[in-house]
Amino acid sequence: MSVSRTEYVKKNIFYSYVSTIITSFFSIICRTIFVYTLGASYLGVSGLFTNVLGVLSFTELGIGSAIVFALYKPIAENDNEKIKSLLALYKKAYRLIAVIVTIIGIIAVPFLGYLVNTDIPMSEIRVFYFVFLFNTVSSYFVSYKTSYVSALQKEYIITNTTTIGTILTSVFQIILLLLGGDYLGYLLVAAVIGLIQKIVTVYYLNRKFTILTEDNAKPLDEETKNAIWKNVKALIIHKIGDVSVNQTDNIIISAFVSTTAVGLLSNYTTLNTLVSAFTNKFFSSFTASFGNMLAKEDVSKQRKKFDVYDLLGFWIYGFVLIAFVTLSQPFITLWLGDKLLLDNVTTILYFVSLYLAGITFIPYNFKIAAGKFDEDKCVAFIQAITNLIVSILAIKVIGLPGIFVGTIISRMIVVVIRPYIVFKYVLYENPYKYYVRLCLRSLLAFVLCFVMWDIKNMLLANVTILNFIIMCILTVLIPNIVFLVLFGRSEAFKDILNRIRRK
Repeated sequence: MSVSRTEYVKKNIFYSYVSTIITSFFSIICRTIFVYTLGASYLGVSGLFTNVLGVLSFTELGIGSAIVFALYKPIAENDNEKIKSLLALYKKAYRLIAVIVTIIGIIAVPFLGYLVNTDIPMSEIRVFYFVFLFNTVSSYFVSYKTSYVSALQKEYIITNTTTIGTILTSVFQIILLLLGGDYLGYLLVAAVIGLIQKIVTVYYLNRKFTILTEDNAKPLDEETKNAIWKNVKALIIHKIGDVSVNQTDNIIISAFVSTTAVGLLSNYTTLNTLVSAFTNKFFSSFTASFGNMLAKEDVSKQRKKFDVYDLLGFWIYGFVLIAFVTLSQPFITLWLGDKLLLDNVTTILYFVSLYLAGITFIPYNFKIAAGKFDEDKCVAFIQAITNLIVSILAIKVIGLPGIFVGTIISRMIVVVIRPYIVFKYVLYENPYKYYVRLCLRSLLAFVLCFVMWDIKNMLLANVTILNFIIMCILTVLIPNIVFLVLFGRSEAFKDILNRIRRK
């Protein structure tokens, strides 16, 4: 069974990487043309409405995570009747969610004026908003089918259909912009192609997995429904924390600074999106495999694999932090010009907040795979309140950097609590050694950031393509050589090497 899990993980990772490389190429070209034809204000509108609709996704309430977790066992046991019952419940839930999001989204229209801080006419802003709302609502009619495929560890299928849709969207948007098209046309292209992609995806999945079309589902037993409801209640609180940290930054920036500032920040979030498409998909590919492993293997093996993936997580996210801090400013200077840069303090705080999110990704995957939703639900609520209060107060005092002061402080809560939950309720160990290790590793990453920053300041006093390439090479070599020297003899690293040699 372990070979099968590994094969699925490899396949998911391979297709996600191919997808990322292809879509990143088109996205960079499309965004470059967008900036030069439409400007930063419209970038800000895109970033703002993405967050607004992200807040509305709160109504999903974690139902998806709860039911996908519930699917792991019946899929492993080939219990088709149980699978059909869960899918029927999922389908009804998401249709209801689509209706609720639509209603709340319409009710929110009169309040857009308090969030948007730009010269674009409000009549146009409302039209843009409705296109974003349509895209969000339409996705709920596909969610239960794609989640079933993810639970099967066959996420590469969804990745491939998404890749084709993204390429077509980018190509038609580029053509539209080069022909002098406006922002509304740009959005409508994405909406139309996105809708076609969803229809084709549903048709394909229905043909490939006939269980998705079977209607003779039996009612779920009370024990399963109670377990799902218990997890959903816990995930409601988690959803509050997630939304408050990940979906409110642009809203606060737009309201208290400007919508154009959201556009400038979106240049950096684009870089993060491109990179996280590699990193997050890499680790997300293991989630279903973790669920299978936790159900079948003893705790000692679970702990060993946790240490392996934890080292891998630090290595990747630590390097990403160093690379972002070192290379993002000169890259955007070459790409879009120095007028679209954020200040250094804001940039560094933003990337530190991303690092904190990244290093807890492995504990998060273990926690989700183990179905531990209820144990830390109160922490998510505390995180939500902390982020909103600190971010708003800090942005009033120190301006734009303040938004990420709130994000960092709130994420530190999760950095402490999430591993505690994993060690106490999954691995059954004291997490003290983990925290010491985490602090030392993070200190190492921050020291390397300072070292590479100094090298960058000397080498890139004047940014050119040649010295930027040299800086990229140094950024790849120096941190990874240091990591190799310090971690190369560890059991976790040897395990990683053995897996690479075998596969």
